Amino acid sequence: MMAATEPAPEILWTPAPADLTLASGEIQMFCASRDLNDVRLADVTLTLSEDERGRAARFRFDKDRRRFIASRGLLRELLGRLLGVKPDRLAFAYTARGKPVLAAPASGRRLHFNVAHSDSLAIYAAAWDYEVGIDIERLRPIEGAEAIACRFFSERELAQWRSVPSRQRLEAFFNCWTRKEACLKATGDGISELLSQIEVSLVPGHPSRLFNMVGDPRAATRWLLQSLTPAPTYLGTVAVPQGAHLGIHCWKW
Repeated sequence: MMAATEPAPEILWTPAPADLTLASGEIQMFCASRDLNDVRLADVTLTLSEDERGRAARFRFDKDRRRFIASRGLLRELLGRLLGVKPDRLAFAYTARGKPVLAAPASGRRLHFNVAHSDSLAIYAAAWDYEVGIDIERLRPIEGAEAIACRFFSERELAQWRSVPSRQRLEAFFNCWTRKEACLKATGDGISELLSQIEVSLVPGHPSRLFNMVGDPRAATRWLLQSLTPAPTYLGTVAVPQGAHLGIHCWKW
């Protein structure tokens, strides 16, 4: 039996329709709980590959194992829905930076996707033909936030972070963090050491923007950032190419 946990947060997005499709230029976003009941977990476990089951077995704690299975099983489920294939037929590969990708194009087209999770929630994004990056965090106190900010924030970011009212500083911290991570995941880098090479907006209530990215002088005109609030006390960011999308649609899975 699953050990008792804190109540799952309420996902604020509308449930995904049964006839959901993915059109060219769209980004479909999904948020799901990783704390599945035993029956649901058993169902998604059946869709995993031997490699994924092996990875799950290496987790020391049952809660972490269950959440890994849920994250991978739900990914297979929703990608299978979008592609019209059975979830257990999907095969994944990994880029040199460790980003998961589908091993083969569907009907000659590349379906790009990205995954992030924080505590009990997972968030997914999918788009045809162009990269997408996402990140999510639960708002919570961070020990050593000042030291982390000094290491990974630019001088301008650090000055903005210190200037916001104390009641907004936690939100500003995670705005900065998720926006940087989403950019790195969109470009395929995905390495935390590169966080300091990206400069973004972070003030709560202000537009999400990418200002600079070391090594890409056109980054600010190439990437669009959009803030996400999938559940109370959770915030996130999706990064997509500028002008490449017709709409970002957010669903509860």
